[in-house]
Amino acid sequence: MSLDRAEDLQQQIQPDPREGVTVRALVLGVFTIVGMTFYITHFGWNLIKNYMPVSALIPLVGWIGINTVLRLAWPRIALSKSEMLTVFFMVWFVGNLPATGWAGYLAGNISAPLHLASPENRVGDVVWPHLPGWLFPEPGSYALSPLFTGLPPEASIPWRPWVRPVFWWSAGSMSIVMAGFFGSVLFFKQWNEIERLNFPMATFPAEMLTEEPGRRLPSIMYSPLFWSGFAFSAIVLCWNIGGYFSHTMGHIPLFDKVAIPLGRDFPSYRLHIRPVIMGLAYLCPLDLLFSFWSYNIVETIKEGMINRTGYSIGLRGQQAGAREILMLEAHGALVLLVVWSIWISRAHLRETIRQAVGRDRSTDEGTPVTYRTAWLGLAFSVLFLGGWCVAAGMELWATGVQLSLMFVALFGVAKYAAATGFTFLSPGGSLGYTADKGGDVWQELGGTASLSPRSLTAIWMVNENSLAGVPIRLTGTVAVSHYFRMLGDHFRRHPYIWLAPPLAYAVGCLVTVSDTMYRSYTDGGMNGPLYLGDWNRLIRYVPVIEGTRVYYFDPEKWAAWGAGLVQAVLLVQIRNRFSWWPFHPAALAFPTRRYGFGLFLVWLSKFLTIRFGGVMYYRKSLPLWYGFMMGYLFGVALSTIVDGIWFPEEGHWVHGW
Repeated sequence: MSLDRAEDLQQQIQPDPREGVTVRALVLGVFTIVGMTFYITHFGWNLIKNYMPVSALIPLVGWIGINTVLRLAWPRIALSKSEMLTVFFMVWFVGNLPATGWAGYLAGNISAPLHLASPENRVGDVVWPHLPGWLFPEPGSYALSPLFTGLPPEASIPWRPWVRPVFWWSAGSMSIVMAGFFGSVLFFKQWNEIERLNFPMATFPAEMLTEEPGRRLPSIMYSPLFWSGFAFSAIVLCWNIGGYFSHTMGHIPLFDKVAIPLGRDFPSYRLHIRPVIMGLAYLCPLDLLFSFWSYNIVETIKEGMINRTGYSIGLRGQQAGAREILMLEAHGALVLLVVWSIWISRAHLRETIRQAVGRDRSTDEGTPVTYRTAWLGLAFSVLFLGGWCVAAGMELWATGVQLSLMFVALFGVAKYAAATGFTFLSPGGSLGYTADKGGDVWQELGGTASLSPRSLTAIWMVNENSLAGVPIRLTGTVAVSHYFRMLGDHFRRHPYIWLAPPLAYAVGCLVTVSDTMYRSYTDGGMNGPLYLGDWNRLIRYVPVIEGTRVYYFDPEKWAAWGAGLVQAVLLVQIRNRFSWWPFHPAALAFPTRRYGFGLFLVWLSKFLTIRFGGVMYYRKSLPLWYGFMMGYLFGVALSTIVDGIWFPEEGHWVHGW
């Protein structure tokens, strides 16, 4: 045996002091967040599209490459698996903050109502009186106009007017993600040990970093299947990158947006191939995969038939068409799943309360913080967020409704992301609406007649992107439970585990907003750094706030919502009685419009692999899909680097929805 191999085996026998969460990992996590922010805002603003975004996965690929070199050349300073996972978690936790995820919308939302208000849109007359001063700069501030048009070359950036509003928006956002952290502590044992959810988004990075005794590189890198999958997706993207320089090279449209028209009134059927989504979905149970792709077909037919027949529901003047009906059905199913999830967790939750109030602290099994700390932290976070909403102008009872709807959305996404690995679950299947935090559902079901203009303005603020983002991109509440799962045996009460989330989020907020403001003042916010989608929705919302457009309580829409709930009840009961039943109600609660075809291919591949090769061949096939994902991430990163060097003004589309 060589001396190098003997030394490697000796290191495997002796405990590595770097295992666990270290200060070095936290410091590297902070620097990686800074680098990720610069990379995304300047070269990859379109890489933030879900709650496990490419913006978080590309740094993982980079660190795997760096650590591989360190293990080969300087093994003593290489990062341990838990350190790598900590760095990845910190970046993932704030992966939605740059550009279109949060910061670009925040800068636009707190400036546009004051700077772009005009007699035509009537925002100044209707909305201004209800905007809380602590969340917005002063009207007419000298800092507003240059944010949109840019500053002269010699002028200094006016940072001071933005300190107070950015701080309070960040604090409100922090309360949401910390509520998600403490909630994950309370539910993790239930999901991990009792319900035994799959956690595919934790399995992939952990497998990419798993090592065997005597080897310096991750085990996956010794698999020919891994390199075959890597080459397949990487070669396609590298070929297309070559086409940036030579128009005679034909473009391979494998990963492009492709849709098949199905006829008048029917939505197009999309043939999207997304390696990251498909690779993670390969870890999902077959029944869930079948449910999602098959319900996508059912929903497409339903929407087309409703449109073709002209069917609508609702009172005169506020009728709901196909998309609104499907949204209400999906939200009803989502509420049922959340209530059912809490109901089956009741014994575990009672035990957490018993341990939290007990005097013997040694019996408290909560990790990484005690259950007492988790319950108190959750209560404080919710109370802070509730106070934030009330101070923003929302009536107390309306705050209770809004927080309940937000809980349904975030809890549903967190649990079923852990169950499925799908990175695109949209609460209530918003289908192009802003129902993610419950705002549109509330308007459709309960109406706006009982809400004051001040409450309606606050509801707009809470439901748009400026408060932590929307759940389809809110990475913080999803990443925590997966981090607990990734740590495995190192998941214990280590102070740095609970320090990592607030540290990462505070740094992420500061860096992303500062970079967005800097780019806006130097390049002009209207040239890209500011995102005004929420502002456009506010303009359309003006008649609702002023009361000239009133929505009323609508029994017919409640019936559609109830129909979704009843369908979910029936599916749950059938699944409980018949183990062979293939339809899962999660597909009804989180309908997908973009990825049904990709999920069908994954389901077919997994079904055939297990049918003819068994579980053993399924496990052997996993490296192929991991390589498929890693090759795609490598190609996306390479494309953005090439664009940054040779095509900084235009760039090329390489990844999106």
